Amino acid sequence: MEYAIWADPKRPKDFPGPKETLARLAKATDEFLATETDLLEVEVNERSLTHRLAVHIAPHFDQWHTDCEYNRLGDATKNLPRPEELKASPDDTSALTIFPDIIVHRRRTHYNCAVVEVKKAANPRGLDLDVAKLRGLTMAGEYDYMLGLHLIIDCANAVIAKVVVYRGGEVDEDLTASAVNLFAPQ
Repeated sequence: MEYAIWADPKRPKDFPGPKETLARLAKATDEFLATETDLLEVEVNERSLTHRLAVHIAPHFDQWHTDCEYNRLGDATKNLPRPEELKASPDDTSALTIFPDIIVHRRRTHYNCAVVEVKKAANPRGLDLDVAKLRGLTMAGEYDYMLGLHLIIDCANAVIAKVVVYRGGEVDEDLTASAVNLFAPQ
Protein backbone atom coordinates (compact mmCIF):
# COMPACT_ATOMS: atom_id res chain seq x y z
CA MET A 1 0.00 0.00 0.00
CA GLU A 2 1.51 3.34 -1.05
CA TYR A 3 0.89 6.46 1.01
CA ALA A 4 1.00 10.03 -0.26
CA ILE A 5 3.56 10.99 2.37
CA TRP A 6 6.25 8.88 0.67
CA ALA A 7 5.76 10.75 -2.61
CA ASP A 8 5.98 14.15 -0.87
CA PRO A 9 9.33 15.68 -1.91
CA LYS A 10 9.31 17.82 1.27
CA ARG A 11 8.83 14.79 3.51
CA PRO A 12 11.32 14.89 6.39
CA LYS A 13 14.29 12.64 5.62
CA ASP A 14 14.04 11.20 9.14
CA PHE A 15 10.39 10.10 8.66
CA PRO A 16 10.62 6.42 9.72
CA GLY A 17 8.72 3.73 7.85
CA PRO A 18 5.98 1.68 9.53
CA LYS A 19 8.19 -1.22 10.65
CA GLU A 20 10.86 1.12 12.03
CA THR A 21 8.18 3.16 13.83
CA LEU A 22 6.72 0.00 15.32
CA ALA A 23 10.16 -1.21 16.47
CA ARG A 24 10.86 2.15 18.14
CA LEU A 25 7.48 2.14 19.88
CA ALA A 26 8.06 -1.43 21.09
CA LYS A 27 11.48 -0.54 22.52
CA ALA A 28 10.04 2.48 24.31
CA THR A 29 7.18 0.38 25.68
CA ASP A 30 9.63 -2.24 26.98
CA GLU A 31 11.54 0.53 28.77
CA PHE A 32 8.28 1.92 30.16
CA LEU A 33 7.13 -1.48 31.49
CA ALA A 34 10.54 -2.17 33.06
CA THR A 35 11.01 1.19 34.77
CA GLU A 36 7.51 2.38 35.71
CA THR A 37 6.53 -0.61 37.86
CA ASP A 38 5.52 1.62 40.77
CA LEU A 39 2.84 3.24 38.60
CA LEU A 40 1.70 -0.09 37.18
CA GLU A 41 1.46 -1.76 40.61
CA VAL A 42 -0.98 0.82 41.92
CA GLU A 43 -2.85 1.00 38.60
CA VAL A 44 -2.75 4.79 38.26
CA ASN A 45 -5.16 6.35 35.82
CA GLU A 46 -4.66 6.04 32.08
CA ARG A 47 -3.49 9.64 31.66
CA SER A 48 -0.62 9.09 34.08
CA LEU A 49 0.39 5.93 32.22
CA THR A 50 0.24 7.57 28.80
CA HIS A 51 2.25 10.55 29.99
CA ARG A 52 5.05 8.32 31.27
CA LEU A 53 4.91 6.16 28.12
CA ALA A 54 5.23 9.33 26.02
CA VAL A 55 8.32 10.29 28.04
CA HIS A 56 9.87 6.94 27.03
CA ILE A 57 8.79 7.30 23.38
CA ALA A 58 10.20 10.80 22.82
CA PRO A 59 13.94 9.89 22.77
CA HIS A 60 13.28 7.27 20.07
CA PHE A 61 11.92 9.95 17.72
CA ASP A 62 14.58 12.66 17.75
CA GLN A 63 13.47 15.84 15.94
CA TRP A 64 9.80 14.79 16.24
CA HIS A 65 7.27 15.98 18.80
CA THR A 66 5.72 13.44 21.15
CA ASP A 67 2.55 14.87 22.70
CA CYS A 68 -0.26 13.59 24.92
CA GLU A 69 -3.87 14.53 24.23
CA TYR A 70 -2.84 16.95 21.48
CA ASN A 71 -6.07 18.04 19.82
CA ARG A 72 -4.86 20.35 17.07
CA LEU A 73 -4.55 20.07 13.31
CA GLY A 74 -2.48 23.14 12.56
CA ASP A 75 -4.49 25.78 14.42
CA ALA A 76 -7.84 23.97 14.18
CA THR A 77 -9.33 21.43 16.59
CA LYS A 78 -9.15 17.74 15.66
CA ASN A 79 -12.62 16.31 15.03
CA LEU A 80 -13.89 13.02 13.72
CA PRO A 81 -17.45 12.06 12.80
CA ARG A 82 -19.20 10.73 15.89
CA PRO A 83 -19.34 6.91 15.74
CA GLU A 84 -22.92 5.59 15.55
CA GLU A 85 -22.70 3.81 18.91
CA LEU A 86 -21.76 7.09 20.64
CA LYS A 87 -24.58 9.22 19.24
CA ALA A 88 -27.03 10.36 21.90
CA SER A 89 -30.03 10.56 19.58
CA PRO A 90 -30.86 10.17 15.89
CA ASP A 91 -30.56 13.97 15.57
CA ASP A 92 -27.04 14.06 17.02
CA THR A 93 -24.78 14.28 13.98
CA SER A 94 -22.09 16.49 15.46
CA ALA A 95 -18.45 15.67 15.27
CA LEU A 96 -16.48 14.39 18.21
CA THR A 97 -13.54 16.48 19.39
CA ILE A 98 -10.71 14.03 19.89
CA PHE A 99 -7.72 13.94 22.18
CA PRO A 100 -5.41 11.11 21.09
CA ASP A 101 -3.53 9.56 24.03
CA ILE A 102 -0.09 9.96 22.41
CA ILE A 103 1.01 11.21 19.02
CA VAL A 104 4.39 11.42 17.31
CA HIS A 105 4.32 14.22 14.75
CA ARG A 106 5.76 17.49 13.60
CA ARG A 107 3.62 20.20 15.13
CA ARG A 108 1.75 22.52 12.77
CA THR A 109 2.54 20.32 9.74
CA HIS A 110 0.81 17.37 8.11
CA TYR A 111 3.72 15.05 9.02
CA ASN A 112 2.01 12.60 11.36
CA CYS A 113 4.07 9.54 12.22
CA ALA A 114 2.14 7.60 14.89
CA VAL A 115 -0.91 7.76 17.11
CA VAL A 116 -1.09 5.54 20.21
CA GLU A 117 -4.21 4.72 22.19
CA VAL A 118 -3.78 2.97 25.54
CA LYS A 119 -6.26 1.07 27.68
CA LYS A 120 -5.78 -0.76 30.93
CA ALA A 121 -6.89 -4.39 30.71
CA ALA A 122 -8.77 -3.98 34.00
CA ASN A 123 -10.86 -1.11 32.57
CA PRO A 124 -11.95 -1.68 28.96
CA ARG A 125 -14.45 1.24 29.03
CA GLY A 126 -14.08 3.42 25.96
CA LEU A 127 -12.53 0.73 23.76
CA ASP A 128 -14.91 1.54 20.89
CA LEU A 129 -13.93 5.21 20.98
CA ASP A 130 -10.23 4.25 20.85
CA VAL A 131 -10.85 2.11 17.78
CA ALA A 132 -12.87 4.90 16.11
CA LYS A 133 -10.03 7.37 16.76
CA LEU A 134 -7.38 4.99 15.41
CA ARG A 135 -9.42 4.27 12.28
CA GLY A 136 -10.20 7.94 11.66
CA LEU A 137 -6.71 9.24 12.32
CA THR A 138 -4.93 6.65 10.14
CA MET A 139 -7.18 6.83 7.09
CA ALA A 140 -6.12 8.96 4.14
CA GLY A 141 -7.35 12.50 4.43
CA GLU A 142 -6.70 15.38 6.73
CA TYR A 143 -4.90 13.46 9.51
CA ASP A 144 -3.27 10.55 7.68
CA TYR A 145 -1.19 9.18 10.56
CA MET A 146 1.15 6.61 9.08
CA LEU A 147 0.51 4.15 11.89
CA GLY A 148 -1.95 3.71 14.75
CA LEU A 149 -1.15 1.53 17.73
CA HIS A 150 -3.68 0.21 20.23
CA LEU A 151 -2.07 -1.06 23.42
CA ILE A 152 -3.94 -2.90 26.17
CA ILE A 153 -1.77 -2.87 29.29
CA ASP A 154 -2.06 -5.56 31.95
CA CYS A 155 -0.85 -3.44 34.87
CA ALA A 156 -0.88 -6.30 37.39
CA ASN A 157 1.64 -8.26 35.31
CA ALA A 158 3.42 -5.26 33.72
CA VAL A 159 2.90 -6.60 30.18
CA ILE A 160 1.11 -5.67 27.00
CA ALA A 161 -1.97 -7.90 26.98
CA LYS A 162 -2.97 -7.01 23.43
CA VAL A 163 -1.61 -4.92 20.58
CA VAL A 164 -3.31 -3.98 17.31
CA VAL A 165 -1.83 -1.88 14.50
CA TYR A 166 -3.91 0.34 12.20
CA ARG A 167 -2.97 1.70 8.77
CA GLY A 168 -5.22 3.30 6.21
CA GLY A 169 -8.17 3.27 8.61
CA GLU A 170 -8.10 -0.51 9.04
CA VAL A 171 -6.35 -3.15 11.12
CA ASP A 172 -3.09 -4.07 9.39
CA GLU A 173 -2.84 -7.82 9.97
CA ASP A 174 0.83 -8.10 8.94
CA LEU A 175 2.00 -5.25 11.16
CA THR A 176 -0.19 -6.52 14.01
CA ALA A 177 1.49 -9.95 13.74
CA SER A 178 4.89 -8.23 13.86
CA ALA A 179 3.76 -6.13 16.82
CA VAL A 180 2.60 -9.19 18.76
CA ASN A 181 6.19 -10.48 18.54
CA LEU A 182 7.82 -7.10 19.23
CA PHE A 183 5.63 -6.36 22.26
CA ALA A 184 5.76 -9.89 23.73
CA PRO A 185 7.29 -10.10 27.21
CA GLN A 186 11.03 -10.68 27.01
